[in-house]
Amino acid sequence: MEEIVKSYRLNQDGSRTAVGTYVRNSKWPEGSDDLYIVGINNWIINSNGEFLVQQRAYTKPNNPGKWSSTNGLVQLEEDSIDAVPRETEEELGIKIGNNPIVLCKESQIAGEHLVVDIYVTCMDVDINDIVVDKKEVNKVRFVSLGNLMDLDISTTCSYIRELAPELLEIAKNNKKNTRVI
Repeated sequence: MEEIVKSYRLNQDGSRTAVGTYVRNSKWPEGSDDLYIVGINNWIINSNGEFLVQQRAYTKPNNPGKWSSTNGLVQLEEDSIDAVPRETEEELGIKIGNNPIVLCKESQIAGEHLVVDIYVTCMDVDINDIVVDKKEVNKVRFVSLGNLMDLDISTTCSYIRELAPELLEIAKNNKKNTRVI
């Protein structure tokens, strides 16, 4: 099944304007070098201040075997925050429920024609309750901030080394731009 997503132009003020659609994994349209699609990165941080990381499946075309957050593209009918619980449940079998989802940064450039909105979900998860989608994820684990810095990180999450302390602080304070689903 084709995955159709919105395409956007980034504005000077950092906002986005939807300008069309894009079929995932198709050739990028000629003359649209300034257009992007939007993904999400959802960093789950537990009450011990540990990051839940997932190793991408070795069969993934982009960044196979690299470590990342839960991530995925925002679907045509969604806002980015709507993609967070959907992608988290699809990839890890985790229902976010009423745990806070905190928007940390919008439109972080994460690749050619890709920007991501970066979220933190503050929740405790028993690692044994996670059921990974093997097409997406090889394995998961919790890591401390220090151990996070040593992982072979996916290019779409390369910002994490600079942003991780801020994400951890947001998780501790649990206040900035919180929307409970």
